[in-house]
Amino acid sequence: MGRQVVRVSVALIGALALAGCAANAEPVASASPTSTASSVDREACEASNDVRTIVANADVGVSDGRMATQEQQGWYRVAARVLDRVQTSGDGAVSDAIAALKEAAPAEAPGAMGTVAIGSDEWNSGLQLLSDACDDVGVEAAIMMFTGG
Repeated sequence: MGRQVVRVSVALIGALALAGCAANAEPVASASPTSTASSVDREACEASNDVRTIVANADVGVSDGRMATQEQQGWYRVAARVLDRVQTSGDGAVSDAIAALKEAAPAEAPGAMGTVAIGSDEWNSGLQLLSDACDDVGVEAAIMMFTGG
């Protein structure tokens, strides 16, 4: 019986020690719906900067005379497909602005040769809404210029 008391005592002391460690441990933060939506919004804003980059470089190519309007429209179609793949939370200003841009310049099937409304009043209005919404979640509008000479 003496050994059994020792085993039970050791087990009890071990359990209490572990419970004390757990009580002193920092609480594990779980992702709240708000923080998850904010994270998705930030990612959507960062992805939208790729769309801005495509458009800006196509515009510079045309304005510098190194690219024809047909090629610019091709890059616009690529930008619209990239935008179409941007995931949003589905709620809030970032999602609304991206939805407005997708409506202004919907993605066309690969190989389509239509004109994309990038640069239209609806597009520019949606782009301004997106810039404001992204500023609110801490992501600045940014582009990377790589065309020119």
